[in-house]
Amino acid sequence: MIARGVNRMPVLVALAATLAACGVPAGEEDAGEAAASQETVDLDVVAALRDEGFNRSRVMEFAHVLTDLYGPRYANSPSYDGAAAWARDTLADFGLHATLDAWGEFGYAWENRHTSVHITAPQYQPVIGYAQPGTRSTDGKVAGPVAAVDLGGVETRDDLEALGARVETSILLISSERELVPNFSPQAVRLSDEELSGMARLEIDPRNNPGQSMDDDEAAPELTRHDIETFLERQGVAVLVEIGSTNVGPMDKGIVHVSGDGPLPLDEPVPMPRVVVAPEHYNRMMRLLAAGTPVEMEIEVRNVLSDDDPLDYNVIADLPGGDLAHEVVMIGGHLDAEPAGTGATDNASGSAIVMEAMRLLQAAGLEPRRTIRAALWGAEESGLLGSRAYVREHFGDPEATEKPAAHANLSVYFNVDWYGRFRGMYLQGNDASRPIFEAWMEPFHDVGMSWIVPGNTGGTDHMAFLEAGLQGYQFIQDDLEFFNATFHTNMDVYDRLIADDLRQASVILASFAYHAAMRDELFPRADGLSNGRRWHK
Repeated sequence: MIARGVNRMPVLVALAATLAACGVPAGEEDAGEAAASQETVDLDVVAALRDEGFNRSRVMEFAHVLTDLYGPRYANSPSYDGAAAWARDTLADFGLHATLDAWGEFGYAWENRHTSVHITAPQYQPVIGYAQPGTRSTDGKVAGPVAAVDLGGVETRDDLEALGARVETSILLISSERELVPNFSPQAVRLSDEELSGMARLEIDPRNNPGQSMDDDEAAPELTRHDIETFLERQGVAVLVEIGSTNVGPMDKGIVHVSGDGPLPLDEPVPMPRVVVAPEHYNRMMRLLAAGTPVEMEIEVRNVLSDDDPLDYNVIADLPGGDLAHEVVMIGGHLDAEPAGTGATDNASGSAIVMEAMRLLQAAGLEPRRTIRAALWGAEESGLLGSRAYVREHFGDPEATEKPAAHANLSVYFNVDWYGRFRGMYLQGNDASRPIFEAWMEPFHDVGMSWIVPGNTGGTDHMAFLEAGLQGYQFIQDDLEFFNATFHTNMDVYDRLIADDLRQASVILASFAYHAAMRDELFPRADGLSNGRRWHK
């Protein structure tokens, strides 16, 4: 057991070079040095965490179970429920108090059981295709001629009625053809020192406000998805076929991007059958149709939609604190995933890192002053639903003026979403946290953790905390193959994970959680939502 307080030595970072790299004006160096000199790091604890985490890690074991056994873990699906129960039991086996915490109603539990997509004429070709989450099954095999209409241009009822006989077919292609271009960039990318340095030197630009939202006065569309699908089904359409969005980066070459539209309310109609296919196969059919050559397909999809338990769950696990046990440090990542792959890089990796960090803290026998709480969030991909509901229930309504005592007692939240090596920290507009992170990162410079970026990153569960006036962070991580291969695609699988990166991240996360739990003061807070700085992810 590592006794609390052993070798809690101040760590003085090389401030002149580091602060310069982070874009801090020279006049602020003295203040930064004074603040950093007050931050302490327990080097014995760091050594114990590194020894356990680098030499006896279980993080890849956890990732294997979450992906190969329980993947893909679409929100509220049977595979998600299985993964959540396994994670709870595993965290409890570490000696933690672990529970499944219902955050609210997601609706139907959806799971795909069978998908078969083929071109049958003019020549046979198997097609790479996946069922879109939340959609119904086909009525057995659907076979016949194919027609094409770009539904992106259908905005009014007049547009819909004008389709007429063009959609009198059982199988309808509904996307436009996509131009595919060669990718001359490396497939896997790590952030270079030059790129990180450029990110660190970003200056405030009041014209680039990350707090801005869409225009509230924007008119709602005249047609809903249900309106369009009802019309198409009356015309005899039985199944829709589309190209998955590239979202960002060159995600073609047989890679299929699939995203769901959850939640799936029980009182709303279930969307008609829809499959998402590889753009190369889709483009072939579009070219044939444009040349006047008939195309035929055969498609069968079997999806199960259950209303037995419409609730979705977060996994929560506590390592109890000591003299400041009523104060909480949280770490977390989302457990749900999109269903084309097995949800490895987004986000079994982050969930496995969080679980391993908690294991490391227990294995080292640490006794934190504050409670350290791990959370594996549900339905992040549907709009941060699990984390936002948890924050609202436990820390108060973000819109409310008065907050419960728990709001003041949440010190800090650290989030992990994706799979690259930790490279540093986004400050989220909180300059007071700079010297703290400088000190905590110093023992990990040798494994690449050394950068501070004054800007923000968004799009994941730390935003639920920032929205409520709490302090939340997401780490700077290497992109690897995320934005050109795995992001919500059929290539988001265990084989993309890099064990050394997950081990490194687990050790650093454990160290950050421990040192946050041991500080004399709560973590400083700042408005990390609307400080006019750029967003990264």
